[in-house]
Amino acid sequence: MNAPNRKIPEKMGHYRVIEEVGVGGLGRVFRGIDERTGGTVAIKVLHDKYTNNRKFLGIFHRELLIMAGMHHKHIVQYFDSHFEPPNCFIVTEFVEGWSGHSFMRQVGTVPPLVALSILIDMMKGIDHLHLHDTIHSDLSAANFLIEKSGRVMVTDFGLSCQMEIEDYKNYMVGTPGYYSPEHISENSISPQTDIYCAGLLLYEMIAGRKAVLASTERKKVLASMKKINFDKLGVTDRNLNLQIVKLLKAALTFSASKRMQTAEHLMFACYEILRKHNIRYARHAIKKFIIDRGLAKGPFTGNDQDIYFGFNKP
Repeated sequence: MNAPNRKIPEKMGHYRVIEEVGVGGLGRVFRGIDERTGGTVAIKVLHDKYTNNRKFLGIFHRELLIMAGMHHKHIVQYFDSHFEPPNCFIVTEFVEGWSGHSFMRQVGTVPPLVALSILIDMMKGIDHLHLHDTIHSDLSAANFLIEKSGRVMVTDFGLSCQMEIEDYKNYMVGTPGYYSPEHISENSISPQTDIYCAGLLLYEMIAGRKAVLASTERKKVLASMKKINFDKLGVTDRNLNLQIVKLLKAALTFSASKRMQTAEHLMFACYEILRKHNIRYARHAIKKFIIDRGLAKGPFTGNDQDIYFGFNKP
């Protein structure tokens, strides 16, 4: 049995710890206050069980280096870090909102045009990573955040890898339910891996269920990948359904070489569908849905886009 985590001190460097807001595989996340500025921050603290483990110390150190080098409005902003085992933590902006997992749990299914809008912001962050020769490798519902303003950000880079240097070949990494074929085969992780995982997220948001079995048994997951059901997404408009199925099939092609190749391509494919249905402001579509579901205060004064087209509104 693993020893319990030690009590987190009330202060960590310049940061006053307020409350725990989440737990992940690598660490615990706290809301804190930067006493120099008075601003709210998020503090990710490495689990105690890993503070003497060279492998996990290396993973945590790599995450902070990747975050420190990325500056983009759709990637959670890095502020600071401390790496002196056993005291290891990363400080980032605090996002007032929800993880994708929490968001989907609260709203159930997401209107298809809103789901496409969410994916656009996500792909902007992923495209920035790819342009800097970095693959996220673990794009899951827990690893993107939706701010109350409607902004979407990518987070958690614990399993990210550098192109041409690390490829996780022959390692089963990632999150059950969000594996790509490369995650569970002898093939290398690639930028197309993130495309596949994004396709899984789009499917889940629209259908309200996972496209691929959430298991760690390779044979079962592979079999599930080869029989993804695109016939029951729940999109009520036939043309919109055909457009989304075409996009999903391009993102969820089993072979990475035949899959949609870049985050930019996926982003513009989403834009093209939105344009056909008169959604001009993706961020406004997300924010309107958040307010309509009572997750943030309104009223919404953006525009008159029909974000519920093709959706059975609850």
